[in-house]
Amino acid sequence: MNYQEEKKIFFRETIHSLNIFLFLGFNLSLISVLGFIWFNTATEKVV
Repeated sequence: MNYQEEKKIFFRETIHSLNIFLFLGFNLSLISVLGFIWFNTATEKVV
């Protein structure tokens, strides 16, 4: 019984860290794409 609980906690931790990495990766890519579009529109207005 104790071994199963340990395995369950470890499994939850790996899922948790994986979700954090996915969340950060998604946010960084979204910010990069939006920043690129914003930079392009800003340069079009200047030129």
